[in-house]
Amino acid sequence: MAEHIDFRNNIRKNLTSGSTWLRGFFMLLYAFFGYIGVWILLIVVLFQFGSSLVAGKLNERLLPFSQSLGIYISQILHYLTYSTEEKPFPVGYWPVSPDNNIEEEIVNLPKESEPPSKNE
Repeated sequence: MAEHIDFRNNIRKNLTSGSTWLRGFFMLLYAFFGYIGVWILLIVVLFQFGSSLVAGKLNERLLPFSQSLGIYISQILHYLTYSTEEKPFPVGYWPVSPDNNIEEEIVNLPKESEPPSKNE
């Protein structure tokens, strides 16, 4: 009998816990974002397929975005299945594609001469 009362008290405590309901809100929000993300990814897939048919090659500029979108959808699924407590974008950061070499995107500007010091 005592186990039954403890079980009921535990359920009551879980149902009135604000953190449980907040997690539920974020789960609904991320489920919506994941749904939109899957549709965007489907568009990218179709575009890349069309590009390979017409041009005979992939759109290289779209690859980093599609890779990071795939990682983002994976992060959402991990959050929804309680595999992680880390919240994806927009609470967390947008994932960067592992193949995206940020150093290649930096523009090398010509060296400028240093301004004269104040003592001169």
